[in-house]
Amino acid sequence: MRAGALRTLVVMTGVQGRRDPTSLALLAISRRECDRFRHRNLRQPGRKRRVHAVELRPWIGGLLLPGPACHQPFDALALSGESEAVRAAVDCARCLSGPDLYVPPVPLDGGQLPLEFEPDADT
Repeated sequence: MRAGALRTLVVMTGVQGRRDPTSLALLAISRRECDRFRHRNLRQPGRKRRVHAVELRPWIGGLLLPGPACHQPFDALALSGESEAVRAAVDCARCLSGPDLYVPPVPLDGGQLPLEFEPDADT
């Protein structure tokens, strides 16, 4: 998912209708970060300072947060505003290599993968 779809996806969460202080704070953080990275790329704090494409990632309570599209670990300082929303071109080789870089292992039939156990002939 790219930055253009940020606003629509944040609204459709399980936290949306809740009014407790924790849910409201989490929703505010998610909305703030999604608004900040709309039509922008991401530069995380640190030494290498690469510019990453933005992708929405699942977070607490079904909310979404923008993160690097290359699935680089998300920096906790990003929630405090330390990550930069930039218009600079993406220069991360992993982000530029395409969206199919990370594919989680999911069985095709939707069930658990079978385990092959054969009794040992020596026992």
